[in-house]
Amino acid sequence: MRRFLPSLSALHAFDASVRHLSFTKAAEDMGVTQSGISRQIKNLEDFLGLTLFERAGPKLVLTAEGARYYEEISRLLDKLEDVSIDAVRGRTAQSMLKIGFPPTLMRRWGAAMLTAFASAHPQTWFEVYPCRHDLDFATSELDLAFVRGTGNWSGARSQLLFQEELVVVGAPELLPPEGLSSDEALLDYPLIQNSSRPSLWLHWLRGAGVHYKSRIYGPRLPNFDMILECAVNGMGLAVVPELHVRDELASGTLRLAFDRLQTSGEGFYLCFPQVRMSSTNVRIFRDWFATEFGRRRQFLPPACAAGQR
Repeated sequence: MRRFLPSLSALHAFDASVRHLSFTKAAEDMGVTQSGISRQIKNLEDFLGLTLFERAGPKLVLTAEGARYYEEISRLLDKLEDVSIDAVRGRTAQSMLKIGFPPTLMRRWGAAMLTAFASAHPQTWFEVYPCRHDLDFATSELDLAFVRGTGNWSGARSQLLFQEELVVVGAPELLPPEGLSSDEALLDYPLIQNSSRPSLWLHWLRGAGVHYKSRIYGPRLPNFDMILECAVNGMGLAVVPELHVRDELASGTLRLAFDRLQTSGEGFYLCFPQVRMSSTNVRIFRDWFATEFGRRRQFLPPACAAGQR
């Protein structure tokens, strides 16, 4: 029997129309005319016997039936796309090693390490997914992840790589060449704060023994990438993991305000979900990393690497 299926062109038009809630923008997205999109949607509605969109003045609005249909169709289109890509590249996404990396850690540390792995094992394909440091390994599909924490993740085996060490930095034009000469000099600068880790300044001040009794005053930014960009541009002083600022310190675009490292109480870990420890790709990566992490100093923060010379 012939399958009861709408045309793929109609589903493409429906998908684009839902995403843009505009036939005109959907047409621009697909490189067709607006009347072509309208005709495809009309054909789909006739085929299904449903009204998928309604007009609310100049706006396009999904009906309740249209929203329910799209919820299912979008998943099927995503799956169809995945299967098609897998066919082109000759293997399935399920056969690839899935590696989790918080975006800043990936940019500031992970790229060189993964490049070395790709060179050593060109037949082991991997895909990197952004993840949070509070990753739930019980529900995650990742095979392994590099995350910051205290080493306690439910359902995962963790390996400490190195402790997180905090430094205070600022733009060269903002600081004297020798850095700040006294703790009280902090009063003269805005202190850029990380809204996702609001206790970092207090942690550094107390741990480093800095006698600063004023309010911690300054702009609040959501992540280290933004904080470093604003620090480079002279917005104020920032407390950041030394791991994330090594390039700026080496190039001179940022300078240490104090010659003091202070651990945050957390570390960077390589974590393996216990249910995937026996995977062939996981075993390949684990064995390679165990050897290379100890041998290659560029995989370590400068302070750790210096201790291994």
